[in-house]
Order: sequence, then structure tokens, then C-alpha cells
Amino acid sequence: MRFLILTLSLVSCALAHGQNGLRVVLAGDSTVATVAQTKKDRPDLAGWGQMLPEFMPQATIINHAKGGASSKSFRSAGYWDKVIAEKPDYVLIQFGHNDQPGKGERRATDPKGDYRDNLRQFISEVRAVGGKPVLVTSVVRRVFENGKLVDTLQPYAEATKAVGAETGVPVIDLHHRSKLFAIQMGEKFGLRYAPSETDRTHFNKEGARMIARMVAEGLVREVPEIREHVQLLPPPPKGLPYQVKLETVTSGYDGKTCWVHARAGAIPGPTPTVVMTMQKLLLTGSDIFFALNDVRTDDLGKTWSKITQHDETLGRRNKPDDIIVAACDFTPKWHAKTGKLLGTGHTVHYQNDKVMHDQRRSSTYAVYDEKARTWSSWATLDMPDEAKFFNSGAGCVQRYDLENGDILLPVYFKGKGDKYYSVTVLRCSFDGKTLKYLGQGNDLKLESGRGVYEPSLTRYQGKFYLTLRNDTAAYVATSDDGLNFGPIQPWQFEDGSELGNYNTQQHWISHNKGLYLVYNRKGLNNDHIVRHRAPLVMAQVNPETLKVMRATERILVPERGVRLGNFAITEVSENETWVTVAEWMQNMSPNYIVTPDNAFGADNSVFAARILWKN
Repeated sequence: MRFLILTLSLVSCALAHGQNGLRVVLAGDSTVATVAQTKKDRPDLAGWGQMLPEFMPQATIINHAKGGASSKSFRSAGYWDKVIAEKPDYVLIQFGHNDQPGKGERRATDPKGDYRDNLRQFISEVRAVGGKPVLVTSVVRRVFENGKLVDTLQPYAEATKAVGAETGVPVIDLHHRSKLFAIQMGEKFGLRYAPSETDRTHFNKEGARMIARMVAEGLVREVPEIREHVQLLPPPPKGLPYQVKLETVTSGYDGKTCWVHARAGAIPGPTPTVVMTMQKLLLTGSDIFFALNDVRTDDLGKTWSKITQHDETLGRRNKPDDIIVAACDFTPKWHAKTGKLLGTGHTVHYQNDKVMHDQRRSSTYAVYDEKARTWSSWATLDMPDEAKFFNSGAGCVQRYDLENGDILLPVYFKGKGDKYYSVTVLRCSFDGKTLKYLGQGNDLKLESGRGVYEPSLTRYQGKFYLTLRNDTAAYVATSDDGLNFGPIQPWQFEDGSELGNYNTQQHWISHNKGLYLVYNRKGLNNDHIVRHRAPLVMAQVNPETLKVMRATERILVPERGVRLGNFAITEVSENETWVTVAEWMQNMSPNYIVTPDNAFGADNSVFAARILWKN
């Protein structure tokens, strides 16, 4: 009977907690506070506590932070009593800005003395009423001198961490994370998050949301028991015919090179084998790639082989005048007619670790030997001797194989000295060893930016669909035969608004459940990502109107402060499709290279988003 009573008591407590919701109370200064009345000089002013509910929608967030408050004045003004009176489950405590010297006797504290005492007392009193304290180090000020961040809050951040370690209280090191972010993005970008041109302490709503995200991610890291109450990503739309299992194939980063072009092909079988190729990028250059490598799984990602570099067959080649040529932007795909895994890409020429734009570019290909786990030496596709194909290649494209074994290979091309790229689809034969040109479809052109390029092709319900990259927008076209396409049109959502994808690629998923597009786009709280190339999202396409159905859009791979372009689609089986991508560890200037210690924990992870189709 005693056990039954105890069990019922626990169930009652759980029900009461579920009905009342988690109560999280915030104590802090103006960088945390909710702005109730807009200010004329800063109409978009907001504190991170004001934006935290977006990341904890099922919790009750009570924000008692006050502008101008320090760890001393917050108590003397009576604000702390209100915090305790809330009977909180958790209290997040951030001070420091107004504790600094020069803030007056009523507010200033010593980070080695009374500041620590104040934090200890806060902790003791939260615990006394049954709550759990969480310390948050001071968000950084975005003050720069001669291009370098000036940090005056570090002593208070160190004091906060010391008190947390001493008392066994979790600490979210917001100071460190926000400092890394400010340094990475630079002074000019930081103004995007400021409420005015001169305010380097506070935030507008976009900036406050970014800091709230850092706090939410800190809660997930430092307070494990609260993880289920934190929602870092929007929930996927209801009723989707698939679920997504995101897995990490490899991770780790030295700050000098990073993996890119993670693309995979599947070899059919009772359990398909997936072979993924990728190559290293030199971070100090632009598009400086090394030899292709591969990694393999025979159990659908439960285990992966060691990464193998194929210098002899898929490596760089030396040419006269210290010119180096490499194969890159490589995509493997199973060729059913020959039973071979065929990868395609294109060449790039270097001199002194710089891309040479005046050299001939060609489509490349190589064939995988499943038993030996090696590749044939990469070869180039022989093209017609036409001036327009001087700069021609199949880098980053998605091909389609016909039932008779012929390959529809999209390429982009331009003549020597031409300004704009054009796109066409090649018809090729493949006998298991050699890829041969048979013909081409019509040329698709756009005199905007650099033209159209990096095309991807699919077939759905008997019709062919082609998506194309452009510097300012993404475009789509259709065809009955896969070679000759109608006019291109910009991608849009169903309401007629632009998709927001630009200067990056898009790829198709064609399944009996529908036609889908995988892409990046702006408008996803991602202005800090170069060309808005993260997160990676997927949505269904209306094949009749060629509009993206916004209500079906969901995130496949979330962003961690770096881009997620250069991805690929792998048709693993009827029940499973993969999207593979690597975190590209370069972002926008002034600090082009993302450091190993960065604000969002990016570590050059190679991801496989496994799309599991529902029966």
C-alpha cells in the first residue's frame, strides 16, 4: 500500500507539473529585459529574455530583468523579491554590465568580491524555495577599436563561472559564445543586430533573438533535464509522408582544411551499400580542393569505414608551368544498366593556390570497383569541338539515367571570354567503363549575373524537371523528353512570393509520395550565413504549377553558424532517401575562416539526413 500511495503521489506531481507548465524566471539587466514601451531613438530595442519564449514555447517565461540593474541594485530595488515570489522551477541569472566600475556606488561591484557574494546569495535563496538556479555570463558588448573587439566584461564572466563551479550550479557561458560570434562577424555586421547606430550594448529584435538562441542552446548543453522543454527548431509540418533521422558521418576540424562536397551513391542489395565521396578544402583560398576521398557504410549508417584518400586515381595532376588540375564537385550515382557506381564532376585548374579561370574546364567521371573498394582514374568526357564548350562541366549536378542505360547529364558551359553560363542536358552512353557524348538538348540562357549553372535533373510521373542556379534567384524548367526544355521561370512559393534561394544549388527528390525540392533560402533567421546557405530545407513541389508548397517545408539539417551548400541526394531504396552535406567552414568577411572554437559549435560535421518514407 505504501508503494501505491508513493506512486500515485508521483503521478499527481507529474500531472500538476504538466498542467501548470515549467516556470522559468529571468533576473538580469536591460540586455535580458522585455521592452514594454518602444523608445523613439531605438524603436526595435529588445532583450534576449523577450525572445526566449520562441525557444521554450511550452514553458512559462517570467521576465523580471530590469534596465540599469546590477547584482546589487536588483536586490535593493526589490526586484529580487518578485523573482522568489514566483515559486520558480528555474531562475536564469545574468548580471555584470551595470556592476562595472563607474556605475556608481549603488550599482558597482567587485568581480572578485561582492559580485560573487551576490551571486551566491541568489543561488542560496532560489534553492531555498525549491527552484534551480542557472547562471548566465554577461553578453558581450560589441565595441571595437582598430578592428578588434574590446572586452571589459571578462572579469565578471570569470567570476560567474567560478561561483558556478564552487556551488555546483550550471553556467551558460553566453559571454564566450557572444564574443566569438561578434569577432567572427565583425563590427560592421554587428550593427545589423543593434537598435541604433551608436548602441553597442543592446539589441534589436533580430539580435535579441540570436542571443536568446545562444541561451537556449546553452540550456540544452548545461541543463540536461530541461532539454525536452527547449525547441531549437520549428516543428515539422503535420502529415508529412516521411520522417527524418539526422546522423553525423564524421566530425572534427583543425582550422586549416575542411571536408566539402559530401555526396553519396547507393549500391543496391538486401541492405544497400552507400559510398560517399568528399574532398578537403584549403581554407585560406577560394575553392582550392585536394584529392577525392571516400567512406562507406554497409549497414545504413550504423558504422562507417575509415576515410580513404584516392591520390593515385582521384587526386590532383601536375601540368607544365606549375599548373595543377583536380577533379571536384563530384557526385556518385548507381548506373543500373551496367551495375556500376559512376561518379561525375568537373575539372578545376590551379596555379599558386588560385583558381585559373582561363583554362579549359571539362566534365570528369570515374567508376567504383566495389570488390577492390577503389576507383578508376578520373577521365574527362570528350565533347564536340565547339567554342561554346570551352568552359563546360557537370560539377554539382544531379543526373538522370534512362531505362536503356543512356544518361541525361546536365552541364553548364560558356565560351572562352564569355560572360554568361548557359545550361544544356547531354545524352551520353556508358558501357561500364567509358562515358561518351551522344548529343545535347536545347541551350537555356539567362543574361543576369553569371547566367545559369549547376543544373539538376529529375523525372516525375513521366515529365522531366530541371532546376538551375543563378546569382540572384533560382530557376526551373520542364521537358517531355529530358533534353529540350521550355522557358525557365523563377522559383516561387504558392502565394507568388519568391523562394529566396540564390547563388547556390538546389536538388530534387522524386518519390511516389511526391516531387520535392531540397534547398537553402533567406528568411530563416539566417542573415549571418553567407548567401543564406543554411539551414538545408525540403518542401514539396506542385508539379503542375511549379510552385513550392510552403506549408510542407521542413528543416533537414540545421545551421550552426556555417553554410550547408554543395549537398546531394542519394536514392538508397524505395523506403529511404538520403541528403548528404558537410559544414563548409568559411563564412563572410572580415574573418573568412571559421575558427574551431566558434559560437554555435560547428566542427565540419558531415551529415546524412535519412528521409524514411512512411508506408
